[in-house]
Amino acid sequence: MTGNPLRLLSATEAQKRIARKELSALEYVAALLEAIAAENDTLNAFIEIYREEALAAAHQADVLMARGEVTGPLHGLPFAVKDLMDVEGKRTTAQSHVLRDPVAKRDADVVRQLRAAGAILIGKLSLEEFGIGSPSDTLPWPPARNPWDIERIPGGSSSGCGVALAACQVPLAIGSDTAGSVRNPAAMCGVIGLKPTYELLSRRGVFPLAPSLDHVGLMTRTAEDCALLLGALKQPSRKVIVNGAPEGEPLLGLKVGLLSHFYRRDIVADDETQIAIGAAADEIARLGARLDDVDAGDLESFRRCGSTLLRVEAYAVHREFLARSPERYGERCRDTLLGGALISAQEYVDAKRQQLELTDRIDRLLETSEVLLTGVSAHTAARFDDEDAVNRPANQMRVPFNVSGHPALAFCVGFSSSGLPIGAQLIGRRFEEEKLLAVAAAYQRVTAWHLRHPSLSLGGRDGASQ
Repeated sequence: MTGNPLRLLSATEAQKRIARKELSALEYVAALLEAIAAENDTLNAFIEIYREEALAAAHQADVLMARGEVTGPLHGLPFAVKDLMDVEGKRTTAQSHVLRDPVAKRDADVVRQLRAAGAILIGKLSLEEFGIGSPSDTLPWPPARNPWDIERIPGGSSSGCGVALAACQVPLAIGSDTAGSVRNPAAMCGVIGLKPTYELLSRRGVFPLAPSLDHVGLMTRTAEDCALLLGALKQPSRKVIVNGAPEGEPLLGLKVGLLSHFYRRDIVADDETQIAIGAAADEIARLGARLDDVDAGDLESFRRCGSTLLRVEAYAVHREFLARSPERYGERCRDTLLGGALISAQEYVDAKRQQLELTDRIDRLLETSEVLLTGVSAHTAARFDDEDAVNRPANQMRVPFNVSGHPALAFCVGFSSSGLPIGAQLIGRRFEEEKLLAVAAAYQRVTAWHLRHPSLSLGGRDGASQ
């Protein structure tokens, strides 16, 4: 990793330094803006960069800090948002020619809340078109590129979030997750991606994809940072102590259900992914948890249900746009959206009924298990030129928890032999996000995967630094 070492700070460490007046918000924000300016032409994480506004906000944060006035728990910390989120006076483009012109009249609720907590918005992040397209050079901005290997995708649809975090261009990012869209780039870029409980966080001011499945998602580099971010958006995050466990076994007695059939039977993940998830399960067991294999039923039933809901609801959102100017959409996005028009009302009603049944399956598993553990994707990041792999929908284990609405968290559990991150996923009971974060934080305290950073040059990938 090149450039100013301040970019490597976690949000939590930067917060502490700013509070102790060892670091100015202006210095921190300037270091990140410098990194973005040097690398964005290669990585394409940012669609818009609010340089002058961010520097002015950072200066004001320092003025307030000098007076002993702290705005909130994120005072002076920079963040960026996926370009589905409204920012007052700025365009919300959804990475599409369809929405190039409209300017938002007010901040999305999540943006407003973060500003009220003292955070500083530094820009809008790239995505796949409307959260449903695919990487394409025909869209308004070039697709974001994975900083571990710029010839590979970063995962979608919150692609810019994953890239900006992994490249240490920003410590906090807000994405959206309808079928795994924060957990996929989190896994493929080696960072944290939290899909909270359905409707825990407001979606007002976020361009919808499929309202039955849409979630605002949080992305950071560490579980501790994610807890800090969640606390600013929800209630003050509380420290979770599982069964009063001693320091050496922080997860003592935690009941973890291992959904291994998702990645060993229903879809077969590559060997390195299976080994990495198994090693993570072993590490969690060494921390005191009790692991048992559990079965949620056929993964395909979740996929079919989620696909029907997503396609019908997405078509309903876009019907008027599609009728007026279909040529302004990217090909894959347009074809996927139009496919929703071919699904009957009866099929949609059946899917809504099945959604209740599938949700009950997960609820029953979580009656005996406090947390579930499974994979995120069956493979590491695909190459841009491997079109089949890029557009393959059936190699993922994320959509069940959009269907059910349970909180789910992706975290890095290793790297492939080619140096690409591998992710696993924790799932919890409704509104128990803090328990997932506690498990991930305990895991990160005894492992070092999250401390790796891609070694960037403007020419692309050249190894990893730690």
